[in-house]
Amino acid sequence: MYYPQKSKFIRVTGLLAILAGIFIALGWIFNINSLQTLFIQYVAIRFNTALCFAFLGTALIITQQPVKPYSRMAFLMLSAAVTCIGIFGVLQYLYHFNSIFDRIFDHTGNTSAYTFKSYTAINTTACTVLFGAAFLLFSTKSKSLHNIGQFLLHLVTIVSGVALIGYLYGLSLFYDLKYVSSMPVHTAIIFLGLSIAATLLHPSLGVAHIFTGNKVGNLMARRLFLPLEFIFIVLGFLRFKMQYTHLLPLQLSMYLLSLILLLVCLVVIAVSAMWLNQVDEHRTNAENEVIALNNTLEKRVEERSQALMQAIEKLEKSESKYRSLIEHASDAIYVLDLDSNFSEVNARMCQMTGYTREELLQMRVEAIIDPKHLKENPIVIGLNHLYTAVIKERRFVKKNGIVFDVEINVKRFSEDRVLVIARDITARKIMEAELKDAELKFRTLADKSMVGVYIVQKGRFNYVNPRFAEVFGYTQQELIDAESVDIVISTDYKKMAMDNVRARLSGEIDSIHYEARGQCSDGSLNWVEFYGSRVTIDGEPTIIGSMIDITERKKAEEQLRLSEQKYKLLFDSNPLPMWMIDKNDLTIIAVNAAAVLKYGYSQEEFLTMKAEDLLISYKGENLKAKYTGEIAPTTNTSISNHYKKDGSLIYVQTIAQDIIFEGKPVCLSLGNDVTEKIQSEKLLQKSEAHLQTILNTTDTVYALFDSDLNVLAFNQTAEKFVREQFHQEPEKGDNLSKYLSQERFPHFLKFARHVLTGNNVNYEIDYLQPNGATFWYYVRMFPIIDSDKQILGLMMALYDITERKSTENNLKIAYERIHEQIDSIKNMAWKQSHFIRSPLANLKGLADMLKDDPADVEALNFMLTELNRLDTVIMEMAQDAAHHED
Repeated sequence: MYYPQKSKFIRVTGLLAILAGIFIALGWIFNINSLQTLFIQYVAIRFNTALCFAFLGTALIITQQPVKPYSRMAFLMLSAAVTCIGIFGVLQYLYHFNSIFDRIFDHTGNTSAYTFKSYTAINTTACTVLFGAAFLLFSTKSKSLHNIGQFLLHLVTIVSGVALIGYLYGLSLFYDLKYVSSMPVHTAIIFLGLSIAATLLHPSLGVAHIFTGNKVGNLMARRLFLPLEFIFIVLGFLRFKMQYTHLLPLQLSMYLLSLILLLVCLVVIAVSAMWLNQVDEHRTNAENEVIALNNTLEKRVEERSQALMQAIEKLEKSESKYRSLIEHASDAIYVLDLDSNFSEVNARMCQMTGYTREELLQMRVEAIIDPKHLKENPIVIGLNHLYTAVIKERRFVKKNGIVFDVEINVKRFSEDRVLVIARDITARKIMEAELKDAELKFRTLADKSMVGVYIVQKGRFNYVNPRFAEVFGYTQQELIDAESVDIVISTDYKKMAMDNVRARLSGEIDSIHYEARGQCSDGSLNWVEFYGSRVTIDGEPTIIGSMIDITERKKAEEQLRLSEQKYKLLFDSNPLPMWMIDKNDLTIIAVNAAAVLKYGYSQEEFLTMKAEDLLISYKGENLKAKYTGEIAPTTNTSISNHYKKDGSLIYVQTIAQDIIFEGKPVCLSLGNDVTEKIQSEKLLQKSEAHLQTILNTTDTVYALFDSDLNVLAFNQTAEKFVREQFHQEPEKGDNLSKYLSQERFPHFLKFARHVLTGNNVNYEIDYLQPNGATFWYYVRMFPIIDSDKQILGLMMALYDITERKSTENNLKIAYERIHEQIDSIKNMAWKQSHFIRSPLANLKGLADMLKDDPADVEALNFMLTELNRLDTVIMEMAQDAAHHED
């Protein structure tokens, strides 16, 4: 059920079914009998039947809504629920059990009342199962299953319709089967409405297509079916009323029923006959209108045919003229349709492209256009294009593959035709290209040339190029606006210049070449050389010429004259050997006195020799390749082995320059004996190797740095020092900041800047080792200066002075101890001069007193006292001495 039919009847039926189901369910839930029956004095509809009505109505409403992601799933679940309810009812009849709904909605509490009479009617259950199955089949994608589902719905319609007929005509077999309860009349009505609405979802399937089509048969079926249904309903209703009210006898009621049936049939027949008569009348009127329209059309066709024949005759005449005009046209003419197909071509088009008319009429225009050009400029033929003529250029391709240029004039001359006139412009393109190239060359030559270019008409400049104006210090416009060409000629040369201009303009001479002194805008003078010829432009005598500033040449000529003398002097008196070699035959054509002296050959002997007689590094083709070829504008420097006359071999550095001498290419060479230099370089290389060996075997750390403190070189000791102290692998190009700590680097940077100003720096530095010991190094830093006194970087040398520092520390300790001994001696001397001297002086005086009076006891006691003092002082000095020794 992907595209169900949308219908108002379906939506209304579905909504009524939902409302009926809800009311019945509420009646059972709240035990409201009027809601359970829907109609007073009718049988109650079961709760599960009410659920089916609500589910089926909801499913129908879903089909009438726009398709949403959940629509299909909801429809499927509702269909499955209805099917399950129907199957559950069938199982009740088969296995005789009561459902939970019987207990829930039993308000009497009498479980013995649960009999088959409480079950849903078997025909109701059948309709429920058929409805659910039909909707499930509609959920599939198979058209065959949809058709089966439609017939299942027809069965529901039949079952419910038969039940209603049974009620109307009192036939209980139609609505009440044996051992089961009957289908309520309002249940049959709802099922009948739902089944008819559901069949309208697919009106093209089953029996529904008989009543839903637009053909005459479908209309007839709709017109007859409703009256017949009306007859059955009315008759049944009357029978039902008469049976229960007993208003008429049975014979009379049967008569009235037959009469009513007859009258209704007559009415149906009359209505059908009237409708068919209207249809026949409409058909007859339509046929008459078609006949009249056909007669009118025949007259118009005849009239139009005559007019068309006349138009065709005129068109044939016009086409004959048109074809004659096209065929004899000098340009190619063709007609295209809106798909770019050829519909007409003339003979010139065939001749231009090399195709026959039949071949072109089978082709599209893109086939004869260069693909590259077509990509850049595609064909545009639309409904709203080319109503005005368009002229453009195209590149066509002939049948033989030759590409040529054409100019086309394109214009639409009818709604579906485009006329194109093409003209071969290959020759014009070539002329345009040549003209453009010539103009470009002239402009390039004139505007970019280093030579002044001028055009003179009527004694005035008509054109000057930038170089001409630049030579004289004017702008181009100033010279063009000048009254006469003599504005650029100095006073002493004006007459000669104007005579030359007049002679050419008058035709006396055609061309002339002369030199003159020019005058610049600032009054300064220069030398210029004029070349000019007479031509006629636009009927006016014109001088076209060029001008060269030869001021420098004039100066050069003078300098050349002087330089020739200087050259002669320089060549002959140069202290270094010089010679000239002819590049054509490699003969020596000139040598100076230094060469004669150096090689031992006389000048005459040199002039009979060739280059190979001197050079041994080049032989044969190598020597010829060295000297022959184009004149090189640059100086060539090389070192080669030369032979002297005595057979000795020397190393000569040759500086050669190709020149033109006496009109022929010559290699001028200057030789410098570098034998001693090469030998010295070899010795220097040996010395450098020795020095490198020494540096790599010494215990001193050496490292070179550039001005940015990047490492240039280091010896093996430095590499070992970096590994031990900084735990890194040194590499050339590293910056010194990579190794030094943040605390030490600023101090080193200060020293480095001092060194890079041309000073030497010496200092000591210590490095604490992991074992607690301290290594001391003596650092020397000095600048690296080239021969031009430029500082290129710095060199740093580190000497391990750890042992020396240890010795110095020991000496310092010994020195401090000596100072302590000296202080002790000084103390002892002071004590000797102060403490010992006083007792001795007293003893000396007492001794003199005892000499005079040996029996003087007091003097003797004083002597003993002083002796004790002296002994005490001596003991203290002994203790001090013992203390310092410790």
